[in-house]
Amino acid sequence: MPPPQDQSGERAVSRVDRVYEELQAAIISGELAPGTPLRHQELSDAYGVSLIPIREAIRKLEMERLVESIPNRGARVAPISIEDLQDAYATRMAIEGEALRKAVDNIGPAQLAQMRSWRDEMVANVRRRDTAFYELHRRLHFAMYESSGSDWLVHTIEILWRHTERYRHLAARMKPFVEVGDDLHGHVLDAVERGDTEAAVAALHRDLLRTADLVADAYSDGVAGESDQVRSD
Repeated sequence: MPPPQDQSGERAVSRVDRVYEELQAAIISGELAPGTPLRHQELSDAYGVSLIPIREAIRKLEMERLVESIPNRGARVAPISIEDLQDAYATRMAIEGEALRKAVDNIGPAQLAQMRSWRDEMVANVRRRDTAFYELHRRLHFAMYESSGSDWLVHTIEILWRHTERYRHLAARMKPFVEVGDDLHGHVLDAVERGDTEAAVAALHRDLLRTADLVADAYSDGVAGESDQVRSD
């Protein structure tokens, strides 16, 4: 099957990817706030593309639950809720724990040393409020998960990670918080080095639960009066 074409007859695949990636980044960073309408024609004009890439990009974002479509009203950035946050993190704990179980025996000394280096940089960035923390944090976690050898686990974690990273960015805007107990990543790596799979998974679960609690606390303190953007369903 040939790639889809836009109204000018040119290939639209790269346009779809560009619009999708830029919209996704804007939603995750909070640049596009929860509840923001996504009007097709306005986006078409803003991105300089036809409506076809816009529709396809929004469809992909709907599959990731970053966007929702409302009958007779169109698409909007998906609202946020404490319930959704807790559900997403509970699912992450189950799936990421399984990925780590599969990964422990596959992580060698050189890879572990690299992970420790990223962890040290990450902690330093947290302490000075440097947003480089986000990329280092992601790099460390996915280095572990990719060692599981399971493409499906990594793919599923990617989707959940983007969804919860959105909450982290938005919560940091509402109420900046300190990553207390940031040596939990060190506990994970210590257990991996010992080959203690269950201790590594337990430390990972504590890390995810702590983060979910911090973000939930930020919302509880910071979302009063924002009922148009935050729902409790």
